[in-house]
Amino acid sequence: MSGEVPERPARRSGSNERPVRLPNLPRGERRSGVRYPLTLRVRYSVVNPREGVTETGMGHTVDFSSSGLLFIADKPLEPGCKVELCIDWPVPLDGGVQLQLTAAGTVVRNDGRSTALRIRRHSFRTRRRGQKSA
Repeated sequence: MSGEVPERPARRSGSNERPVRLPNLPRGERRSGVRYPLTLRVRYSVVNPREGVTETGMGHTVDFSSSGLLFIADKPLEPGCKVELCIDWPVPLDGGVQLQLTAAGTVVRNDGRSTALRIRRHSFRTRRRGQKSA
């Protein structure tokens, strides 16, 4: 089977299916998700299961995907820290309702400047009028 190209599956009649070309990942790239380079303000809290919120801060995103986030924090966050964060989403919902992305995860690394977070869970919430933004 070396060097063989798999046969293209037949299209079902009446189907709108089209082949999709996936982006080529740079060599050495281990991420499975596409990273989106967006700079958005972030409010974060470091959470300790025994002590609750131990520190809060602000920063901004560098890029993110559905499973990870790279951001610049007020100060470097240690790998293993549990973090909850809020990001004001730049695109309003129908009718102009402001959204906020909330996420929780674990810091996997920092390079002294930026912090990488593995996202465990995330959700979009509507932001009430007058609610403090990130």
